[in-house]
Amino acid sequence: MDSKAIIHKTREDYNLIAPLYAATRYKLGDDLKPFKKMVKNGQNILDWGCGNGRLVYLFEDKKVNYFGLDQSIGLLNEAKKQWGDKIKSGQLKFFSTATRPKIFDKDFFDLAFLIASFHHLPDDATRLEILQKIYQELKPKGKIILTVWNFESDWAQSKLKKDWEKMNENDFIIPWKNGKGELIVKRYYHHFSQEELKSLLKRAGFKNIKISYDSNVKFTGKTGRNLVAIATK
Repeated sequence: MDSKAIIHKTREDYNLIAPLYAATRYKLGDDLKPFKKMVKNGQNILDWGCGNGRLVYLFEDKKVNYFGLDQSIGLLNEAKKQWGDKIKSGQLKFFSTATRPKIFDKDFFDLAFLIASFHHLPDDATRLEILQKIYQELKPKGKIILTVWNFESDWAQSKLKKDWEKMNENDFIIPWKNGKGELIVKRYYHHFSQEELKSLLKRAGFKNIKISYDSNVKFTGKTGRNLVAIATK
C-alpha cells in the first residue's frame, strides 16, 4: 500500500468509527493537562488532526482563537455536535483537509498542537512537508507541541504481542474494536524514535527541541505511553 492509499484509508477508517471514537474522547486526559500553562488569552491556536475537538477542554477558561483541522468529515461532524455554541460565537473554527490543505497566513499562530495525529503520516516527505508548513504559519517564537505513541513502552509492547501487526521495523497496523470486542477497522501508525522526531523538527527549522514522555519527567521510555516534543520557531 503506497502513502496516498494509507492516508486515504486512515481518513475512511476514522469516518467509519467517528461516533465510537468521539465517545472515548469526551474529556481532557492527564497527559494533556500540563499544556494548559502554555495557553494565554488572545492566542491563535492550531489543532492539527483535531478529531472531535477534545483539545478545546484545554482552554475552556481562556479566550483564544481556535482552528481545528482534520481530514475526517465524520470526526468534524462530531466536533460540531459537541461544540456548536462556541462555533456559533466564532471562538472555534473547524476545517476539513480531506480534499485540499487549509492555508493560513505566515506568522499567524502562537501555538500549534499535533496530538496523537502525526504518527498516522506514512512517509518522511509528507511528515516534513506538514512540519514546514506549520513552521511558516507560526509566529516568531511560536511553539509546536507534538505527541505520538511510544511503541517502546511496556503498554505498547504488550499490545504488540496480542494483536498489533508489524508492517516493517517501524510501521504498524493496529485494530479498532467496538465495545463488544468486534474488529471495525485496522489503522496505520508509525513508530518514532526520539532521534527521528528531533531530526524532522530540526530539518523543518525548529529550535530548542525538547522531547520527553507523557509531558512528565517522571515517565521513562518503558512507562510513558506517549512521546512528547515541544519546539520553538
